[in-house]
Amino acid sequence: MNRVKKVLINLVLPLIVIFILFTYNLFLGIAGILAYIAYIAYTIRTAIFVFLGNIRYSKGDLKGSSEYLRRAYITGKCKPATTASYAYLLLKSGNIEESEKILERLAASDISSDDKMLVKSNLALVYWKKGMIDEAVDMLTEVFESYRNTTVYGSLGYMLILKGDLERALTFNLEAYDYNGSNHVILDNLGQTYYLRGEYEKSLEIFEKLVSQKPSSPSTYYNYGLLLDKLGRPADALENLKKALGYNITFLSAVTEDEIKDKISDIEKRMG
Repeated sequence: MNRVKKVLINLVLPLIVIFILFTYNLFLGIAGILAYIAYIAYTIRTAIFVFLGNIRYSKGDLKGSSEYLRRAYITGKCKPATTASYAYLLLKSGNIEESEKILERLAASDISSDDKMLVKSNLALVYWKKGMIDEAVDMLTEVFESYRNTTVYGSLGYMLILKGDLERALTFNLEAYDYNGSNHVILDNLGQTYYLRGEYEKSLEIFEKLVSQKPSSPSTYYNYGLLLDKLGRPADALENLKKALGYNITFLSAVTEDEIKDKISDIEKRMG
């Protein structure tokens, strides 16, 4: 019944009004059509902004995508997933405070369980960037208990590495590998875990599989470069470290431009 009422109000009634306007005057009818189009555009503006934001994101325009999602957000009619995406883009550009504020407000609101897990997954990234690794691990562990997917496996696996709990990191990242052994983040995590444990041949096997897939993450080539340098292959290490600089490094990247350049400088000095 509500659907019928909506159709009557939003379609049938306006068409009747436009028809009446045309019977009085051609220009009044045209004005009525233009007003109706403007009304429709206004009512679906949130969806339009989200659509345009998604197009910008697919083209790699993070700034443009963030701006359209900001416009969608301020309409107050965003779906939780869209709001979480906007907060993620804010974080990716380095705006921690605003991202955290939006995510915490969303987490405290009345949203579905799946949406809440998505929000908490993003909030864990905020904690990571604030240096709150234990809190990030705890939150992702909570999410993992009821919401498991490749992204959560990747995020929690990396946080366990940062925490320094290499035993748990290895167990978890092997489980992640069983879950999705082709995902770049999961492979990077496992290869890095082996590297930090001194299991260089196992690490090499994982990284060779990963780089053969030509990932676009600078951290992959950086970590691979560290491994190759450890294995006594400085020239190959330099090649991969320089390759890392060719990819987009954002606030959410696991390595900074300075870290890459410092390692390159270190190897070049040793090579003479």
